[in-house]
Order: sequence, then structure tokens, then C-alpha cells
Amino acid sequence: MPAPSPTEQPLVPLTRLVSVPVRFQGWRATTGPLTVGQLNIARWLADAPQAPAALLDQVFDVPPGTRVADVAECFGVLLCRHEGLRSRYVPGEPGEQRVLTAGELPMAVYEAGDGEAPERVAARIVELTRAERLDVTVDPPVRLAVAIRHGVVLTAVAVYSHLAVDFQALVVLDHEFAEMIRDPAARVLGEARQQPLDRATVERQPARRRRLDQALRYWSRHLATAPVHFYAKPRVHHATGSGACGMTSETAARALDRIAARTQVSRPTIVLAALSVLLSHRTGYHTCQFVMLSANRFESSLQRYVGTLAQSTYVSVEVGDAGFDELVRRCFGAVLQAGLHGAYDVYRQHDHAVWVASERGVAPSFEPLFNSIVVDTRGFDPVPSAGTPAETHLEWTDLPPTDILLRFDLGRVDGALVARVWTGDTGRVTPDEARDLLLALEKLLVAAAEADLGHDTAVAVTGLAPIERPPGWLLVDNCWVDLADIQCLLDEALAPAVTRVFADVDGDPLVAYVSFAPDGPATPAEAHRRSLARLPGRHAAMAPRRYVICQGAPDNPASPEAWRRLPVLASGTGRK
Repeated sequence: MPAPSPTEQPLVPLTRLVSVPVRFQGWRATTGPLTVGQLNIARWLADAPQAPAALLDQVFDVPPGTRVADVAECFGVLLCRHEGLRSRYVPGEPGEQRVLTAGELPMAVYEAGDGEAPERVAARIVELTRAERLDVTVDPPVRLAVAIRHGVVLTAVAVYSHLAVDFQALVVLDHEFAEMIRDPAARVLGEARQQPLDRATVERQPARRRRLDQALRYWSRHLATAPVHFYAKPRVHHATGSGACGMTSETAARALDRIAARTQVSRPTIVLAALSVLLSHRTGYHTCQFVMLSANRFESSLQRYVGTLAQSTYVSVEVGDAGFDELVRRCFGAVLQAGLHGAYDVYRQHDHAVWVASERGVAPSFEPLFNSIVVDTRGFDPVPSAGTPAETHLEWTDLPPTDILLRFDLGRVDGALVARVWTGDTGRVTPDEARDLLLALEKLLVAAAEADLGHDTAVAVTGLAPIERPPGWLLVDNCWVDLADIQCLLDEALAPAVTRVFADVDGDPLVAYVSFAPDGPATPAEAHRRSLARLPGRHAAMAPRRYVICQGAPDNPASPEAWRRLPVLASGTGRK
């Protein structure tokens, strides 16, 4: 009988043992405001407190023979080095971070039986640790745990509040833990580095405040002009759901190495360039303008910073008819420009976004379309290949509901490219389409590894066709919208009033006629407010540009002439 696969192996018992205290001793106990990055996460958590990314987990490699005391000592040094891990947080504006001088944190210890792979044990320990309540107003923002087998450590994990760390900070912690667990002599406090409280002080200097204001103006310019749902497309079927297709490709990683050696540009930027080719061709936009994440770690003092710095920012890539290598260079400049404006006051940004959204009649989502958690520190020389690459692996996973239409996550580029395309509307972006996008990306990278590609050749290599939009789809204010979806929006938002939206009336786009009804909107402002309230999650709709409130409704609501014969009670944009 063949041995069971890893996914079929039975779960071994996990026995909770007595926790081990992880002691820490800092050099100051003080209080200060939240950093810009912490405010960004606090604002996001206020809207989505149960979001999976509210907690970030980390599994540490441990060498054979590691003792529990070794792990506890390494964790203790990390707590001493990084104030953000031994602080309490009070969300809000300006909020507060309270650094603890000394204390101890319990490290959960589990005894794992024989027969289960360490990776599976680690995943179970992460799940158990994430289930423990983490109240950052009372306790430090980290939970620690180890699993042991026959007295030695099998795996070590940590679960953090996103208020304390981002993905780049996890890289710093992983490097420092790996150094200490293998070399006891490295378990020292080391030289001073910038701490979150220091960062908050820097951000309140006049020069820094001016940079934050510049970033806000950058946001505002893009928010006023960018497509709200960059990948807006017709619905394929009525079923809705949320899920992601993940890809692991050694072939694409090798291709990235060769392109990076030729262009001298980082591999995540090359992936962004390839993705821009796909998106521009599919959507018809010559400029790819969408939200991405900026790591905000351009300053040398932040290279070993443990805190949350990443924020959403707009990137604008002029694709046009550029060849592939030229587009890689354009992406490098676009990412740099976006990163320079990646830190801003999220509360001021939110207030301005509400105003812009009302003026445009849209419900923007600030979730990134491109999200890379890769820290590409390697040089540009290709790594020698180790035999024939493994077959590309693709897998679809159902996910909790989200209103994101399309998102591309890049998780790894070393050895294998690990990426996923995910959507909150599988009726528009089907699992097959997500798979096709990933395979097209792989094809393009493989072709571009051989030589620079002209634009037409790069497009042809992908094998993708432009999105087909039937009659009724309009490009309004740089956004593709479906007149039928807008009509559905109005039917729900303005009921019991009879409504009808028209693509054009006397040269004005998206004019909505609305019959007066006792429980319906009495003014354009009320109609607009109710429309905006029902707009989030609709990927092919926007609010009308003008509302006309009429006395009664015509026998034929589809006729604009019939509406015009009715007495008009009020007319206007509904905007302030």
C-alpha cells in the first residue's frame, strides 16, 4: 500500500504544556503618539477589525537540537531590541504607543507526537496562536509559541498585530532570529536603531510634515482621475464568490533572473512590468493607474526598522506601445515616484477621499491591485540552475467575501515565482480567467528572458484577448461602467421611486430621472447620497452625474421624451 500523501497524513496529538516566560528589559518607559504607518493600520482596523491580515504570523527555522531555552532567549532579545514589540497601543488620532521597560511574555509550549511533518505542526501552532485574543491596548502586540518533540524544538512561531509589524519588518525579525538561534554570541542587544517612537518624532518635524502634505496632494490627483475598478468587465455568470488562484513556477523565476541581469532592475519591478502589459492589453487603458503598496523604507535608518510603515499609494505606468525592457525601466521610475509619496496622514486622506468620491460619484477601494511582499536584496547575476524546473503548479482556493475585483499578490521570486490572482467577484473574474492571467504572465516572462520584446510581440505572447464590452458599457470619467448595473443600483437605492438612467441627455452623461414618491428622494442631494451608500462592492457602476426629480412617472420609463413631458420638481448634480 502506498504511503499517504502529506495532506492525507493523520494529525498527531498536540499537548499544551506549561508556558515558558520570555523576559525583556529595555532602556526606557515612555509614551508618544502613533506613527503615520500605525495610524494607517489603526484606521484600516477600525473598518475591518476581523480581517485576516489584522494579524501577521511567522514561522521561524530552527536547527536540529534546539532547546526551548534557546528560543526563549532569542525571542527575549528581539523584544529588547524592538520597542514596538513590547508596547501597548491606543488607536485613534493622534493615538498613543506606550513602551514598556521590562516584563515578560508567556511562550506557549506544545508537545507534538511522532509522524507529522514539522511544516504541518507549524501550521497548526499558528492556527492555535492566532485564535488567542490579542488586545494591544492591554498586552504587547505579539504571541509566541513552540512545538517540541522528544525534548527538542520542532518549530517556533510568532503572531503579531499588524499595528506593530509589516511584511518588511518580518524579514528583519527572521534574519535576526536566524542569526541568534545559530550563534549564542549574537544574542546581544546590539547598536541602537530607530524605534517607532523615534519615527513619530521625525514625522512631526516641519520638513517631514511638508513631505506628508505633498504625498496627500499626489493621492488627490490620482484619486480624481484613476479608474475606480481598473479591471471592470462584463459579468460572465450570476454566481458570486471570492477566491484566489495561486501559482508556483520555477520556470518564471529563472526567467526573472535573466531579465534582471539584462535590465539591472529588481525582480518585483519586472513582474509589475509584465502585469502592466497584461492589464493594459485586456482593459484598453494605455496607462495603468492603480493602487499598490509602498514599503516606505527608502531611508538607510529604516533598513532594520521593526514597525509598520507600508501604506497604499497610486502607481502610474505609461504602457503605450513601449517594448518590454523600456517598460521595465518605466516601472522602476513609476515605483520610485509612488514610493516617494507613500507615507501620508491617513485621516486627512480619508476625509479628502470622501469628498472626491462624492464629486465623481464613485466608491473607491484602496486595497492594492499589486501587492508585493518580496524583499529583493539579491544582486542581478542569475543563480545557476539546478536541473530541469518542476512543472508549474496552480491551485484555486475559496476565500472569505471581499469587494476587491482584482488583486495580484507576489509572495516570492527566489527559486520559484509564487504569486496569486484573487477576486471578490467570481462572476466577473472566473477561476479560469485568474488561471489564464497567471499563465500569461509566465509565458511573457519566459519569452522576455530570451531577448527584449517589442510591444506587439509581448502582447501576442500572452495569448490573451482584450475584454469585450457589449453595448451599454460606457467610459465615463475614465471609468468603464455598465448602464444596466447603474440602473440596478438606482432601483435598489431610490425605491419606491421609479427611476431610469440614460447614457446621454443633451450632451450630459448619466442623467437619472426619478419620480417623486413619499419614501423616495425629494432632492438631487438625497438621491445622490442614497446612491453612494449602495455603491460599494459594485464593480461596474457609478452614481449618475445629474438627477431630475419629476412629478410622477411616465407610462414608458424607457423614453427620455416621456420623462421630459413631466413637471420637474428639482434638478441638479446632488453634489455640494
